[in-house]
Amino acid sequence: MNADAATSFEEAHDRHEHGHEGPRWIPIAAATLAVLAAVAGYFGNLRSTQALIAKNDAIVATTHASDTFSQYQSGRIKFYLAQTALDQGVNAGGDRAKLQSTAEHEAAKGPPLLKKAKAFEDDAARQNERSGRLLDQHETIEVATTLFEVAIVLVSITALVGSRLLPITAGIAALLGIGFFVVGLTR
Repeated sequence: MNADAATSFEEAHDRHEHGHEGPRWIPIAAATLAVLAAVAGYFGNLRSTQALIAKNDAIVATTHASDTFSQYQSGRIKFYLAQTALDQGVNAGGDRAKLQSTAEHEAAKGPPLLKKAKAFEDDAARQNERSGRLLDQHETIEVATTLFEVAIVLVSITALVGSRLLPITAGIAALLGIGFFVVGLTR
């Protein structure tokens, strides 16, 4: 073992025996940053889950809109067939009253179905917009989480190497992380 390695080993051994490695603020800073990273990670996952739920709700609303438009179109076909038969004077075996009833029934139920389908479409658009917004929040919060994790590593390395630049860099990363976190929550 060379002299430098032996000296470093002895210094580390002495620090360990005296009960601390580096300044006492390092474990507190690392723990605080870990809590911030955990909270940011939680909110990032929450936003991701909410975005998936909103996207699912948009898909369900789109399906309902499609089904309702299909029901509307089916009714319109029935209406036009019955009305055409009436206009052509087709008696259909004496069921002119039945054709008239069908035409009136389908004409009456068409507008409410169309309104309902458009409401489903509007809901789908709202849910898609919400999903996109939540996904944007998730991505921004994930940047914050990463910055907090980088700050943890930099503070932890400070305990080993005793650099003055690393805690400053960790502080900058933590402040940027806080900024991204707040923006991600309020977007």
